[in-house]
Amino acid sequence: MLLRYFNMTPHGCWNGTRVTLVFSSPPNSFIYSIWVSEAEEQVEELGGVVIRSSDFYQYKEDGNFLPAVCADIPATNLSKVSDIPHVMRCIVGYCYPNSRDIIDYMNYEHPPLGKYFIMLSMVTLGDDPVNWRVPSILAGALILLMIYLVLKLVIRDEVGGILGVIAALATAMDPLFRSMSMVAMLDIFVALFTYLTLYLTLRNSLTGTALALALAFSSKFSGAFAGVPALIEWFRRDVPAKVVLVLLYVSIAVFVLLALPIIIHDGFMSWWANSVEGAFRWHLSVKTTGGPPQAMPWDWLTGRNAFVLHYVFDKVRGEWVADLVARGNIYIYLLTTALSIFVLPVVRGLPDKGTVFVFTWGTYIMYIIAWLIGVKTQYSFYMVQVTPMLYTTLFVIIYYLTTPLSNIVYVAKKWYKLFKALWDWFSGIAHIELRVEVKYIDSRE
Repeated sequence: MLLRYFNMTPHGCWNGTRVTLVFSSPPNSFIYSIWVSEAEEQVEELGGVVIRSSDFYQYKEDGNFLPAVCADIPATNLSKVSDIPHVMRCIVGYCYPNSRDIIDYMNYEHPPLGKYFIMLSMVTLGDDPVNWRVPSILAGALILLMIYLVLKLVIRDEVGGILGVIAALATAMDPLFRSMSMVAMLDIFVALFTYLTLYLTLRNSLTGTALALALAFSSKFSGAFAGVPALIEWFRRDVPAKVVLVLLYVSIAVFVLLALPIIIHDGFMSWWANSVEGAFRWHLSVKTTGGPPQAMPWDWLTGRNAFVLHYVFDKVRGEWVADLVARGNIYIYLLTTALSIFVLPVVRGLPDKGTVFVFTWGTYIMYIIAWLIGVKTQYSFYMVQVTPMLYTTLFVIIYYLTTPLSNIVYVAKKWYKLFKALWDWFSGIAHIELRVEVKYIDSRE
């Protein structure tokens, strides 16, 4: 994407220029080994060093491999690699993985903003796995800062600042949040802009909310899930028609603006077919039957079917062992869920009038709705979009229930009255009537 749409090549701390030399399709493994040997000799003659060879780019009978070698070539001899027999492409940058179609894979199913951040890091810091992760680390740090700011804003005394620090530290220690803040994936950017949407809603900035929501949506389509709680909250704050138009038009405008490099290069219709229509078809399909375990949204709260992000080889046990897993602190998740259910009767009585609560569970419920309508391929790391808001919700609820402690009794009485009314109705002692009253109130008066 960096080369195709920006005509740029990354740099790195290499002994020369690192390139992946891709061969044409070899007819069999024997011929492939000959081609690799010839290429290795040619690389050495050019003063280069082979970094990865056929031991990495292993031949596979099903054809699902990348016939290539990766090498560092002196810049002065880079033009001569085209003379190496059977090499059809030379791609500058970190060694490509061993996958057949990886060199032309553009990941159109996801919007480009998060990928732009990673590309910027590659161009400025260098094309290396450590540098790919820098944007994710920064995104995680910004989320922690906003957690502090939100709690300080919601709880307007010195306690708010203290709880903000504690909540930020607790979130930083969450295994899922920590893991997703150190890998080069898109979900931490969705979490960042989703939380920014919440923060700007609390700051009563409709334009800011719309921009943040647009950035979340432009990082990954699931960022749009935050649009539902944003609408719910803003319908209470401003004219509904204005809210819908601002959120809709700003999101579309930012989404198209960020896609301009692709649109200019490929054309509008090609972009629409691949990045919009094709992307939505892909998301609504069952994307894989094998591979990593799929997790339903309720699995995320209990840690079931967690996605493994990284393996290391255990020499003692003689097997690959997961050392980075997308599983959060299930005790905190379940505690927050239980407390959220407990305060349901008084949600609008919370210090923030329930805004954080609505954003947290509104976004989470959208994943359940997506699953119900057919988006079955979901993974545990999707939960990172909700995790920072979940911790914020926990501390808002704890503050409410303990300031004063009598609030616990107050909420319990609310539940008692509710259950008593339901029991009386069930026993035939009382009748329940629901009345809907519509009043026209001219806001101009």
